[in-house]
Amino acid sequence: MDAASVSLKKLRERALEDGGSLSLALLLEHLAPVARLRALAVEFGVTPKGGFRIERAPARVLAPLLAEERDPKRLEQVLGALLSPPDAAGSQDDAGAGEQEREALQEARSLLALRDQEARSLRDQLERAREGAGRSQQRERELERQLLAAQEEVTRAGRSAEEAKRAAAEARPVRKDDKALELRVRELEAERESMLAADEAARRLSARDRSRVRELEDEVAELESLIPASRRRKKNPLPPALPEERSFRVPHLQPSFYKSLESKERRSIERAWQALLLFCTEGHSYPGLEVKHIKGQDTWSMRASLGLRIYFRPRADGDIDVLELGDREDQHTTLRRLKER
Repeated sequence: MDAASVSLKKLRERALEDGGSLSLALLLEHLAPVARLRALAVEFGVTPKGGFRIERAPARVLAPLLAEERDPKRLEQVLGALLSPPDAAGSQDDAGAGEQEREALQEARSLLALRDQEARSLRDQLERAREGAGRSQQRERELERQLLAAQEEVTRAGRSAEEAKRAAAEARPVRKDDKALELRVRELEAERESMLAADEAARRLSARDRSRVRELEDEVAELESLIPASRRRKKNPLPPALPEERSFRVPHLQPSFYKSLESKERRSIERAWQALLLFCTEGHSYPGLEVKHIKGQDTWSMRASLGLRIYFRPRADGDIDVLELGDREDQHTTLRRLKER
């Protein structure tokens, strides 16, 4: 349906509503070209209402103002606007503006859908990372239980071996049972060493998983802040976090750590000791410490303040070797020096 058909339909409806009468303002609004009405408004010095500029004012605003003219010459020009050809350019401009608005709206919806899809993907990665961290913690606890059991068995075997040695010293011949017992002790010691290595690997993997989970949570929060509140989906409740067994880690302070404190202010040294105490009591998961593994090295870092980092290495028994307190700006130099040790 073209613009002329729409205008005639509106005129017919208004004529039926008003008992067949049509006002001059109504005829100008639907039959006169908008460009002609704007030109007459400029010529007559008419000021549109509603804050419109003349070059942007629609016909519904200009028509009532021009219909109020009572000057014969001006009124003749206004009536002549009814005989002007249709304003094709104006209708095309309006149609073009509407098309641009639709395209902009469609582009915004596509971008919003893309953001929503990316947020869902990151949320799925976060869930998988949480599940992996939970499995790692369960595996770590299981290895600790097995290690304790193996240590107890090694202790019992050691006592039995000592008793067997004393008995063998009293008896001249060496019995076959003693040889079997010594062989069992060696097997248990080898198993204990493998358990310790597996426990250390599980601890490091768990710390890396927790660091990755924090990074994914920050990225998901940033993307969700870009999605309008009306488009956000209700989050499913997260599974309850597994309780972490609390244990105190003993820090073994290396000579290089004491040497690094010599050039630091008292306030910096206080913050370093506070961070070490928090790590030894709370562990890798304490959010304020931002414990991270240094790629390519067997070295970790924790945050003492905005500009200070503490570098350490984990030990096989769960404790840590505290290597150095350094400035955040000199991190590359410090890591290169620690790598050479």
